Amino acid sequence: MKTVNLHILILIFLGNLLLPAGVYAEQLVIDGDRQFEFGRELMHDGKYEPAVKEFERFTHFFPDDRRVPSARYLTGVCYLRQGRYKDARQVFTEIFSSNPDGEFAGKSVFMMGETYYEEGFPEKAEYFFSEAAKKYPSSDLKNAAFYRLGWARMREHRWKEASEEFGRVEKGSSLYDSAQALAKQSLKGELLPSKDPVTAGVMAGVVPGLGHVYLSRYKDAAVAFLLNGLFIWATVESFQQDHNVLGGILAFFE
Repeated sequence: MKTVNLHILILIFLGNLLLPAGVYAEQLVIDGDRQFEFGRELMHDGKYEPAVKEFERFTHFFPDDRRVPSARYLTGVCYLRQGRYKDARQVFTEIFSSNPDGEFAGKSVFMMGETYYEEGFPEKAEYFFSEAAKKYPSSDLKNAAFYRLGWARMREHRWKEASEEFGRVEKGSSLYDSAQALAKQSLKGELLPSKDPVTAGVMAGVVPGLGHVYLSRYKDAAVAFLLNGLFIWATVESFQQDHNVLGGILAFFE
Protein backbone atom coordinates (compact mmCIF):
# COMPACT_ATOMS: atom_id res chain seq x y z
CA MET A 1 0.00 0.00 0.00
CA LYS A 2 2.81 2.38 0.89
CA THR A 3 4.52 1.53 -2.42
CA VAL A 4 1.36 2.45 -4.36
CA ASN A 5 1.03 5.80 -2.56
CA LEU A 6 4.68 6.57 -3.27
CA HIS A 7 4.16 5.85 -6.97
CA ILE A 8 1.14 8.18 -7.02
CA LEU A 9 3.12 11.02 -5.44
CA ILE A 10 5.94 10.53 -7.96
CA LEU A 11 3.47 10.67 -10.86
CA ILE A 12 1.89 13.86 -9.50
CA PHE A 13 5.32 15.47 -9.14
CA LEU A 14 6.36 14.50 -12.67
CA GLY A 15 3.03 15.70 -14.02
CA ASN A 16 3.52 19.11 -12.44
CA LEU A 17 6.93 19.41 -14.06
CA LEU A 18 5.30 18.97 -17.47
CA LEU A 19 2.76 21.76 -16.91
CA PRO A 20 3.30 24.98 -18.93
CA ALA A 21 5.23 27.70 -17.11
CA GLY A 22 2.24 30.01 -17.52
CA VAL A 23 0.27 28.01 -14.96
CA TYR A 24 2.78 28.92 -12.24
CA ALA A 25 3.06 32.47 -13.49
CA GLU A 26 -0.67 32.97 -13.06
CA GLN A 27 -0.49 31.73 -9.50
CA LEU A 28 2.37 34.10 -8.64
CA VAL A 29 0.91 37.26 -10.14
CA ILE A 30 0.58 40.09 -7.54
CA ASP A 31 -2.66 41.98 -7.87
CA GLY A 32 -2.05 45.75 -7.87
CA ASP A 33 -5.41 46.65 -6.37
CA ARG A 34 -5.03 44.22 -3.49
CA GLN A 35 -1.43 45.24 -2.88
CA PHE A 36 -2.29 48.94 -2.66
CA GLU A 37 -5.36 48.40 -0.49
CA PHE A 38 -3.43 46.11 1.83
CA GLY A 39 -0.94 48.90 2.46
CA ARG A 40 -3.75 51.33 3.19
CA GLU A 41 -5.44 48.90 5.58
CA LEU A 42 -2.22 48.45 7.53
CA MET A 43 -1.78 52.21 7.68
CA HIS A 44 -5.31 52.81 8.93
CA ASP A 45 -4.73 50.15 11.60
CA GLY A 46 -1.69 52.07 12.82
CA LYS A 47 0.77 49.46 11.52
CA TYR A 48 2.97 52.00 9.82
CA GLU A 49 6.18 50.01 9.33
CA PRO A 50 4.44 47.08 7.56
CA ALA A 51 2.42 49.61 5.56
CA VAL A 52 5.61 51.26 4.32
CA LYS A 53 6.94 47.92 3.13
CA GLU A 54 3.71 47.17 1.25
CA PHE A 55 3.71 50.59 -0.43
CA GLU A 56 7.34 50.10 -1.43
CA ARG A 57 6.51 46.65 -2.79
CA PHE A 58 3.64 48.18 -4.76
CA THR A 59 5.86 50.83 -6.37
CA HIS A 60 8.45 48.17 -7.19
CA PHE A 61 6.09 45.77 -8.93
CA PHE A 62 3.84 48.40 -10.50
CA PRO A 63 6.10 51.36 -11.38
CA ASP A 64 3.73 52.58 -14.11
CA ASP A 65 0.56 52.44 -12.02
CA ARG A 66 -1.21 55.78 -11.66
CA ARG A 67 -1.32 55.24 -7.87
CA VAL A 68 2.46 55.22 -7.44
CA PRO A 69 2.53 58.93 -6.42
CA SER A 70 -0.21 58.18 -3.89
CA ALA A 71 1.76 55.23 -2.51
CA ARG A 72 4.84 57.42 -2.16
CA TYR A 73 2.85 60.15 -0.43
CA LEU A 74 1.29 57.67 2.01
CA THR A 75 4.76 56.33 2.73
CA GLY A 76 5.74 59.83 3.83
CA VAL A 77 2.65 60.07 6.02
CA CYS A 78 3.55 56.75 7.66
CA TYR A 79 7.02 58.06 8.43
CA LEU A 80 5.49 61.18 9.95
CA ARG A 81 3.21 59.10 12.17
CA GLN A 82 6.23 57.10 13.31
CA GLY A 83 8.12 60.23 14.23
CA ARG A 84 10.66 59.62 11.46
CA TYR A 85 10.59 63.25 10.42
CA LYS A 86 13.77 63.28 8.34
CA ASP A 87 12.62 60.26 6.33
CA ALA A 88 9.21 61.84 5.84
CA ARG A 89 10.74 65.09 4.60
CA GLN A 90 12.92 63.20 2.15
CA VAL A 91 9.88 61.49 0.65
CA PHE A 92 7.83 64.69 0.43
CA THR A 93 10.77 66.57 -1.08
CA GLU A 94 11.22 63.91 -3.76
CA ILE A 95 7.52 64.01 -4.61
CA PHE A 96 7.52 67.78 -5.04
CA SER A 97 10.84 67.90 -6.91
CA SER A 98 9.86 65.19 -9.37
CA ASN A 99 6.56 66.85 -10.32
CA PRO A 100 5.91 70.36 -8.89
CA ASP A 101 2.57 70.51 -10.69
CA GLY A 102 1.46 67.00 -9.76
CA GLU A 103 -1.52 65.98 -7.67
CA PHE A 104 0.55 65.46 -4.52
CA ALA A 105 2.99 68.34 -4.88
CA GLY A 106 0.98 70.83 -2.84
CA LYS A 107 0.13 68.25 -0.21
CA SER A 108 3.81 67.37 0.08
CA VAL A 109 4.76 71.01 0.68
CA PHE A 110 2.09 71.21 3.37
CA MET A 111 3.25 67.96 4.97
CA MET A 112 6.83 69.23 5.04
CA GLY A 113 5.47 71.90 7.34
CA GLU A 114 3.71 69.24 9.40
CA THR A 115 6.97 67.37 9.95
CA TYR A 116 8.65 70.47 11.35
CA TYR A 117 5.57 71.42 13.36
CA GLU A 118 5.39 68.02 15.02
CA GLU A 119 9.15 67.97 15.58
CA GLY A 120 8.89 71.21 17.52
CA PHE A 121 10.17 73.75 14.99
CA PRO A 122 7.18 76.03 14.35
CA GLU A 123 9.31 78.71 12.69
CA LYS A 124 10.44 76.23 10.01
CA ALA A 125 6.92 74.87 9.68
CA GLU A 126 5.63 78.37 8.96
CA TYR A 127 7.77 78.64 5.84
CA PHE A 128 6.24 75.55 4.24
CA PHE A 129 2.69 76.40 5.29
CA SER A 130 3.18 79.84 3.75
CA GLU A 131 4.55 78.31 0.56
CA ALA A 132 1.60 75.93 0.33
CA ALA A 133 -0.84 78.83 0.64
CA LYS A 134 1.10 80.94 -1.86
CA LYS A 135 1.71 78.33 -4.57
CA TYR A 136 -1.68 76.62 -4.36
CA PRO A 137 -4.10 79.53 -3.77
CA SER A 138 -7.09 77.98 -5.51
CA SER A 139 -7.20 74.76 -3.52
CA ASP A 140 -8.54 73.74 -0.12
CA LEU A 141 -4.90 73.37 0.82
CA LYS A 142 -4.66 77.14 1.17
CA ASN A 143 -7.22 77.22 3.96
CA ALA A 144 -5.57 74.29 5.73
CA ALA A 145 -2.25 76.14 5.46
CA PHE A 146 -3.71 79.31 7.01
CA TYR A 147 -5.20 77.19 9.79
CA ARG A 148 -1.89 75.50 10.58
CA LEU A 149 -0.05 78.82 10.37
CA GLY A 150 -2.33 80.01 13.14
CA TRP A 151 -1.29 77.10 15.33
CA ALA A 152 2.39 77.64 14.53
CA ARG A 153 2.13 81.32 15.48
CA MET A 154 0.51 80.36 18.79
CA ARG A 155 3.36 78.00 19.57
CA GLU A 156 5.67 80.97 19.23
CA HIS A 157 3.38 83.05 21.48
CA ARG A 158 2.60 85.38 18.57
CA TRP A 159 -1.04 85.63 19.53
CA LYS A 160 -2.17 88.54 17.36
CA GLU A 161 -0.54 87.10 14.24
CA ALA A 162 -2.13 83.74 15.02
CA SER A 163 -5.53 85.39 15.20
CA GLU A 164 -4.91 87.05 11.83
CA GLU A 165 -3.96 83.73 10.20
CA PHE A 166 -7.09 82.03 11.51
CA GLY A 167 -9.07 84.97 10.15
CA ARG A 168 -7.75 84.29 6.64
CA VAL A 169 -9.55 80.94 6.41
CA GLU A 170 -12.29 81.48 3.85
CA LYS A 171 -15.97 81.17 4.49
CA GLY A 172 -17.25 77.93 3.02
CA SER A 173 -14.19 75.98 4.14
CA SER A 174 -14.83 73.07 6.50
CA LEU A 175 -12.32 74.79 8.79
CA TYR A 176 -14.08 78.16 8.80
CA ASP A 177 -16.13 77.84 12.00
CA SER A 178 -13.21 76.40 13.94
CA ALA A 179 -10.86 79.08 12.60
CA GLN A 180 -13.25 81.89 13.52
CA ALA A 181 -13.48 80.64 17.09
CA LEU A 182 -9.71 80.19 17.33
CA ALA A 183 -9.18 83.71 15.97
CA LYS A 184 -10.88 84.95 19.13
CA GLN A 185 -9.54 82.36 21.54
CA SER A 186 -5.91 82.83 20.48
CA LEU A 187 -6.00 86.47 21.61
CA LYS A 188 -6.41 85.21 25.17
CA GLY A 189 -2.71 84.43 25.05
CA GLU A 190 -2.00 88.14 25.34
CA LEU A 191 -3.87 88.15 28.64
CA LEU A 192 -2.02 85.27 30.28
CA PRO A 193 -1.30 86.20 33.92
CA SER A 194 2.13 86.61 35.41
CA LYS A 195 3.28 85.00 38.64
CA ASP A 196 3.34 86.97 41.87
CA PRO A 197 5.98 89.75 41.35
CA VAL A 198 6.71 89.94 45.09
CA THR A 199 7.74 86.29 45.21
CA ALA A 200 9.77 86.76 42.05
CA GLY A 201 11.55 89.74 43.62
CA VAL A 202 12.45 87.80 46.76
CA MET A 203 13.79 84.90 44.70
CA ALA A 204 15.84 87.30 42.56
CA GLY A 205 17.33 88.78 45.75
CA VAL A 206 18.44 85.36 46.93
CA VAL A 207 19.82 84.12 43.61
CA PRO A 208 20.29 86.63 40.77
CA GLY A 209 18.20 85.61 37.77
CA LEU A 210 16.06 83.11 39.67
CA GLY A 211 13.09 85.46 39.71
CA HIS A 212 13.13 85.61 35.92
CA VAL A 213 13.17 81.81 35.70
CA TYR A 214 10.27 81.69 38.15
CA LEU A 215 8.19 84.04 36.00
CA SER A 216 9.18 82.38 32.70
CA ARG A 217 8.28 78.88 33.81
CA TYR A 218 4.94 80.04 35.11
CA LYS A 219 4.28 81.77 31.81
CA ASP A 220 5.32 78.67 29.85
CA ALA A 221 3.01 76.53 31.97
CA ALA A 222 0.14 78.92 31.31
CA VAL A 223 0.85 78.87 27.58
CA ALA A 224 1.00 75.06 27.54
CA PHE A 225 -2.28 74.88 29.41
CA LEU A 226 -3.95 77.23 26.93
CA LEU A 227 -2.57 75.47 23.86
CA ASN A 228 -3.44 71.98 25.10
CA GLY A 229 -6.96 73.10 25.86
CA LEU A 230 -7.32 74.57 22.38
CA PHE A 231 -5.86 71.42 20.82
CA ILE A 232 -8.48 69.28 22.52
CA TRP A 233 -11.27 71.68 21.57
CA ALA A 234 -10.14 71.93 17.93
CA THR A 235 -9.84 68.15 17.65
CA VAL A 236 -13.43 67.64 18.79
CA GLU A 237 -14.60 70.51 16.60
CA SER A 238 -12.87 69.04 13.55
CA PHE A 239 -14.54 65.67 14.00
CA GLN A 240 -17.92 67.29 14.52
CA GLN A 241 -17.49 69.10 11.21
CA ASP A 242 -16.76 65.77 9.53
CA HIS A 243 -13.19 66.85 8.87
CA ASN A 244 -11.68 63.61 10.06
CA VAL A 245 -8.25 64.00 8.46
CA LEU A 246 -7.41 67.21 10.30
CA GLY A 247 -9.07 65.90 13.45
CA GLY A 248 -6.87 62.82 13.28
CA ILE A 249 -3.74 64.92 12.83
CA LEU A 250 -4.61 67.15 15.79
CA ALA A 251 -5.40 64.13 17.96
CA PHE A 252 -2.05 62.63 16.96
CA PHE A 253 -0.24 65.83 18.00
CA GLU A 254 -2.09 65.92 21.30
